Amino acid sequence: MIPIEWNDYLNNYILLKHETLHVLDAVENKDMIEVDVIKRTVRTRRTTAKLTFGLTDRGKPPEKVVNLFPSPYARRQLSLTDETYEWMRNGWVIREYRLGKDERTIKKEQYRMGLALFQYQQKLGYQKEQDNKQQLTEWINAWQKVQHASTKGVSQRTDLLNRLADQLALLAEEAQYAIDHNTYRFKQLNASWRLKKQVTFLHFLLALYQISAAESHFDWKQIGARYYRVIGGSKMFDTYKREFIEQAEQLTERPLQLFGLTSLGSITPIYFTGSMQGRNAIYQFGSMHATTDLAVFTDQFSTNADVLWLVENRGVLTRMAYEQDFVKESNSLVLAMDGQLRSAHRQLIHDLAACVQQVIIWTDVDEAGLVIAREAFQLTLSSQIIIKWVVPPLETVSSFEQFEARYQQAIRSSKEEQEQEIGGVQQWKTWIKN
Repeated sequence: MIPIEWNDYLNNYILLKHETLHVLDAVENKDMIEVDVIKRTVRTRRTTAKLTFGLTDRGKPPEKVVNLFPSPYARRQLSLTDETYEWMRNGWVIREYRLGKDERTIKKEQYRMGLALFQYQQKLGYQKEQDNKQQLTEWINAWQKVQHASTKGVSQRTDLLNRLADQLALLAEEAQYAIDHNTYRFKQLNASWRLKKQVTFLHFLLALYQISAAESHFDWKQIGARYYRVIGGSKMFDTYKREFIEQAEQLTERPLQLFGLTSLGSITPIYFTGSMQGRNAIYQFGSMHATTDLAVFTDQFSTNADVLWLVENRGVLTRMAYEQDFVKESNSLVLAMDGQLRSAHRQLIHDLAACVQQVIIWTDVDEAGLVIAREAFQLTLSSQIIIKWVVPPLETVSSFEQFEARYQQAIRSSKEEQEQEIGGVQQWKTWIKN
């Protein structure tokens, strides 16, 4: 007699459509059960498979079998050894013979997850889910304590802390939803990270918020040390230092130096040529210049240029900077995005686009170039200006739909970098006028 739970499991996970167990003819032999699988149609009834499994169930299965069968749908070809037989006898695996149309010839022999292993995996999954919920609950509790931290002494940082607090509040809502339903990876964070890494990052954000609200300046080691207050706390975030800094800057759209981080925060250079002014710096025509992400967020830049060129690669910027007369005569400002739009690039582009008459976006002809061009377009969209894109073969279009179609077509035929075909002064003048 096949136990009800086995019957249900086999029907739900092992049998194919229109198949049923022929339980009346099931044979029990030395703690093992053999049962035929019958496929019924309106006109026919034939045996399609034979299943063999045991009912002993000795508790925790060996790690080897757990790794071999991650789900009931995993199929493995194994030799019938003493080890395999033991797995069958304990209900950890099922031997499945798939039969030919003659109902006798073995067409395929394979092994599947048994009920005992399935129940064990479910237990592990349940425990992992509970552990995940416990981690998220602890983080929410920590956030509730930290969110009311005093900002006395760092009042100039209030806007930054409010920006970070808004992100933390949003993440707390996601965490609570996960606790009430099923844990999952956060939409607001890096989707490729496992939940454990995401939770560690959530604690990093709390630690950053906490120390930024209390200290005017701090270094990397102080973030974890102040938050955990245990020996080794200063090293808690070291494994993911670069990734956590980048993710935090992406969330807040601000470099961490503005929060008070004085060491181990990366300084991002921004290269350009043309005329640009700020409260603390003035750049003139005649050479290639560089500013930093920190300067962009602490100063207010503008330009008297008529044309803002957004080029993906520094090599193109260098080539255009060489043509000093062209840059000055066309009253252009050429800004290199360096293959990635960071928060400082976004802020500077947004500020400069409000000053010019037209923007020309020029990127590599590949998937990354398409993404960068699309993002640059979004940053300039609010300004009532002419926006153009450089497309193969070295001409411009002023419709985003047309640009996207031309780029996708070019990508399918042959990808290329900007530097392969740069054109020259006469070409660039044509792009400005057309």
